[in-house]
Amino acid sequence: MKEELSYGSVNISREVIAVIAGVAAQEVDGVARVGESISSFIKLVSGIPIGRGIKVELNDRDIYIKIPIYVEQNVFFPEVAREVQTHVKEVLENMTGLNVQEVNVIVKGVLLGKKGKEEK
Repeated sequence: MKEELSYGSVNISREVIAVIAGVAAQEVDGVARVGESISSFIKLVSGIPIGRGIKVELNDRDIYIKIPIYVEQNVFFPEVAREVQTHVKEVLENMTGLNVQEVNVIVKGVLLGKKGKEEK
């Protein structure tokens, strides 16, 4: 996204949008991990695991996102997915001023045991 201002321009990269979306998704109760696979995780300085594999499409001021997640055991998947959609949309719109048109959540698996343990 690039916005022209009278005194310069502001660019927000897809990577930044993906990181914001990943952090927001990770904040939702019931989400164990965000990303394509357990081995593809990176850790930010804050210690929050943000998965790779978040797809971001930009069309002018509109954002379309696809977020793969792993959920904790014993949670209702549709409710967790809806909460991820709502939270990611709110956070992105508040931080970027862009319009989030779609947040598509893909439940890739269930992590058994405590949050943060390896996939079984």
